[in-house]
Amino acid sequence: MTNITIQVHNANGLDARLAGQLVKEAIACDGDVRIRCGQKTGNAKMIFNVLSLHARQGDTLEIELSGARREEDAERLMLFAERNI
Repeated sequence: MTNITIQVHNANGLDARLAGQLVKEAIACDGDVRIRCGQKTGNAKMIFNVLSLHARQGDTLEIELSGARREEDAERLMLFAERNI
């Protein structure tokens, strides 16, 4: 299992557009991708799970990856986060 932490810098937080893009990136990952914000957790490959986190600017997202390519998937999600979130 690999864990990454992402700080939300977007002024709109994790809005529908950005959540959709994050879900696309998560779907491209090989194994399971779980996301947490505070006490709420969900499957990062499902849009309603990501939106239900209600992540705002300044919140911290914790992402847990599993699967054979988890290190590569973590790099992919970190790159996406640096550019967008």
